[in-house]
Amino acid sequence: LETCSPVPCLRVMHNGYTAVPTEELHQNGEKAAAQINGSLPMGIPLQDVANGMIGGDQNDLFYGMYTEDEKRTQVAAARAMRVLNLRATKQLVVEGDSVYGAALALPQIARSAEWSMAYTGLAIRGIIFLMTNTILQGFLLYMLSKEERTIDKFGGQMYLCNFGARMSRCPDGPDCTGPGGTKYTPARLFDWDLWTTRVFVRDSLKQLFPDRADEIQAEIDVGEYGVESYELRFVCCFLFVLGLWHDLSGSFDIVSLIWHVPTRAESWIAYEEPESSNLSGHGEASFELDFVRFKVAGMPWHWKILDIFLIFVPKVYIWVLTVDIGIVFLMETSTIEDMIINCVALGFILSIDELTMTILSPQSRELLESIEPMIFASQDLHEDEDLRMHQADKVW
Repeated sequence: LETCSPVPCLRVMHNGYTAVPTEELHQNGEKAAAQINGSLPMGIPLQDVANGMIGGDQNDLFYGMYTEDEKRTQVAAARAMRVLNLRATKQLVVEGDSVYGAALALPQIARSAEWSMAYTGLAIRGIIFLMTNTILQGFLLYMLSKEERTIDKFGGQMYLCNFGARMSRCPDGPDCTGPGGTKYTPARLFDWDLWTTRVFVRDSLKQLFPDRADEIQAEIDVGEYGVESYELRFVCCFLFVLGLWHDLSGSFDIVSLIWHVPTRAESWIAYEEPESSNLSGHGEASFELDFVRFKVAGMPWHWKILDIFLIFVPKVYIWVLTVDIGIVFLMETSTIEDMIINCVALGFILSIDELTMTILSPQSRELLESIEPMIFASQDLHEDEDLRMHQADKVW
């Protein structure tokens, strides 16, 4: 029981969990005790709750009001969340379906094998595939950027901006004048290719019949260029970025692995001596794979620096370029069907690394799939401790 100015407060701390009652609970010690326990009867001393016991019997705090099935449910919920948090935050995994994972893990396996010709060949191919993937992704992004920011502008295409975005308020509302200088109406809205074709036909007729230019201008309606759905534009941009989030998360997983593994030359290959009883019924190939383990382990500092600049930096830079150019591309798309198709198609650029993995050698793919993650050591808690933290987590 602590004193929190200007009112007393209850603070229960255990293994990093902190439960602090609200202002209403400060005013009533019995109610605070009831909330800490989840459903304790009224009248329990506040100091007993802070100490985690009632009447000197610690188990009464957690098990006094539960049936056996309810106790098991609460313990299961507590342990499940603890394990899930452990896997999410304290597990270092190599991407087995990406050339980035191949370029990171295969050289370390080759180093552990003391650079034998077979393992070194796999490592070199992994790095070559990584460089090929980076060049392909960069080239596609460069061509998209060239189209949107250079070629289209030389062709006279203006930025789409918000042209046609307020169609429901037109023709009498604000922002209802299109690039052609006339008012928007739903029947007069066209995409860029069709609108420029109509403008070309009208202007050609005016050149052929200059004496009737005013009549042609008045009679031929070319329409206006604008976006067909302002709301869909934002939805597609959101879905596009959402689809790329996994790739960004993989980038941070790589830097997390590089940062947390020990900075020393540990072996990524382990061999477990089999017992004689385990040899019966195994073929030679099965025996080799059953007792050889590939695992995430430490790497020297120079390999960490090399992986940062060779893997992490290009991966993040390609991701940033993809988001930048992809958003520009979607913002300059006017028709509904093209927005949806382009939203899906742009994600293909960042999936080239997985496509490249399909032509990697079978040996490399099997090695990457069999690499065991590194899991940080965790404390094995008694079910009372798990339940205590779970009860503290119920205090909102």
